[in-house]
Amino acid sequence: EDLISSRHVQVFGDYASGGMRIGGRRPSFPLLTQDEIGLRGSPYSQWAPAPYNKLKYSCMDRLEPMFMRQEISELKKFPLMQFLARLRPLKAKLMLGTVPISADRWIERRMDDPANYRNLFELMQDLRVIFNWYNMEEVQGRTRAGFNWMVEKYVEFEQAANLRREQNGVQEKLDLAGMWAEYWNDLTSNMSDRTHQCVVDRVDEVQARAFAQYQEAIKAAGADEVAVGEAGRIYYECVQDLRGVLTQLEWTIGIPMTGFRGYKTSDALKDLPAEQRRDLWGKVMGGMPFGHQKAILDAQDKADAELAANPPSMKERMEIQKQFRMPTHPRFCDTENLIGHYDEGKGNRDETRLVLCGPPKLPMQEHWITVLRERMDFYAQNPRTEMNPDAWGFVCYRLTYDQTNEQWAAFHERFNTDVSRSGTWIEGYDSIRHKTGIMWIDGREVGIAEGDIAAAKRHFKETFTYLPGVGRMWTQDFLVVDKQAYASYLGGPTPEIRPPRPYGPGFGCTGGHVRLVDMSYDQLSQDVIDHLVPGYKGEMKVLSTLLLEEIYPLLATFSVRPFGLWPCARLHEREVYVGTTDASQEHWREFNRIDRALMLNFFNDIRKKKADLLAKQT
Repeated sequence: EDLISSRHVQVFGDYASGGMRIGGRRPSFPLLTQDEIGLRGSPYSQWAPAPYNKLKYSCMDRLEPMFMRQEISELKKFPLMQFLARLRPLKAKLMLGTVPISADRWIERRMDDPANYRNLFELMQDLRVIFNWYNMEEVQGRTRAGFNWMVEKYVEFEQAANLRREQNGVQEKLDLAGMWAEYWNDLTSNMSDRTHQCVVDRVDEVQARAFAQYQEAIKAAGADEVAVGEAGRIYYECVQDLRGVLTQLEWTIGIPMTGFRGYKTSDALKDLPAEQRRDLWGKVMGGMPFGHQKAILDAQDKADAELAANPPSMKERMEIQKQFRMPTHPRFCDTENLIGHYDEGKGNRDETRLVLCGPPKLPMQEHWITVLRERMDFYAQNPRTEMNPDAWGFVCYRLTYDQTNEQWAAFHERFNTDVSRSGTWIEGYDSIRHKTGIMWIDGREVGIAEGDIAAAKRHFKETFTYLPGVGRMWTQDFLVVDKQAYASYLGGPTPEIRPPRPYGPGFGCTGGHVRLVDMSYDQLSQDVIDHLVPGYKGEMKVLSTLLLEEIYPLLATFSVRPFGLWPCARLHEREVYVGTTDASQEHWREFNRIDRALMLNFFNDIRKKKADLLAKQT
């Protein structure tokens, strides 16, 4: 995993020349001119005043060793670190500045239901893993060293460019170290702030609904202590689990910038080491009243002591399902403390958050949408004859031909419903929805045989020759509807059954899909494939509902290539990319995969015995 990539240089260029600062504010420094942006790639000897006119290399030449992963003698450790393949798409979304989950996907996965709170719990655990990784001293040290090395090369360019400005009578001076620090701080702060506010809002939503359901349940239960206790257990497990991991995530979120060249050290919470943030969070929250929580924990300690005094037998411990059916402990019948626990815990955490983080920041338009909007506005002012030059989305080939017109129209309607998402929680999405689209190509009309993806790749390469970028039809990869994709839309929605405890629910992951074809697959060496994405063949199935809200921004910003999505797709029982899934879902899928494999062996053995028996009879 590159800690500093060429994509960062590209986005920095948009900021440094066009003023497109992540988060929506204006840059604090004079901008580079378009002429100066081009000079970054020209040798100093061609344009710079003395003494730089003797240098035969360019600024970009000096940066090349980092992006080509060549040895850099000035760096003790290269800015490269391993990271979990399963979480790379989610980490890329956060670094891109997108919300971790959209409203449509939230509802599709039924994560608003407290009964499914484990999905939110484990999503927050994954977010915590990501921010813990960014706060590791090894990651921090490598990133800081690589950043400062890179900025040093930009400062050399800055000095030459400022001399040139002076010769041309321009008084404004460049401060590229300050600009890089401002860009990097915006990048990490936007990532932290958007993620933080999203999880706070989602926990508030689920715990409020859990509390309302608890109040309704105890009212309906009346004097039935068993029902009251069960309702109390369900409420407390949900709310306490979510609050616990939220607190851990809140002091983990934030990426320090101390020691980064050009950055003015601050006393902001995010610039403290994670351990100090944890201690500060605990100190502030520890000074608040938790009377109801203490009463519940005291009762729990009493229950633990009783269990220790009368431990279950080994046989009882092995009967897991029986343990789930055991009556709840009397502490869950304490309705007064459980009701008080809700407002007490929420109020104390809200106050701690206000003291340490300040009031919530108004969400700004996601940066990829800002870039896309700029392109749309440009074409509105400069009309082209090119068909829909400001439309954005994917090219999709139809490579299954035995459907009637009516059958294909029915598929098309269901597919369009999946693709047409509201974009709620994705700031700015409502301003670009009207330009979304899928450009369809019927393989029969361009001479492609049914299911011939290789021919589709040749046609795509010859037809879509303009450079890939945000704000247009994506020309680096394309979609295919083949027989398998079409079949995923046949019939009604696939029934989704809640797995038994302790497995978590996996709703919203069995819908219709299409095939994503990677046009850069041939550039990957087999060693890279075997090491990073074993089993990847240059194409994969992707859930249609994720195409425009998630997959397009990830691909169009080069935050992820299709092979980066493959590890998540492999975890799905049909090898479909359905976004980042959580551990409890994956355990259930693995259980089913093993179960199917065992049953397959069983039936193969039965068939073999039957064949042997028939052979003997004849």
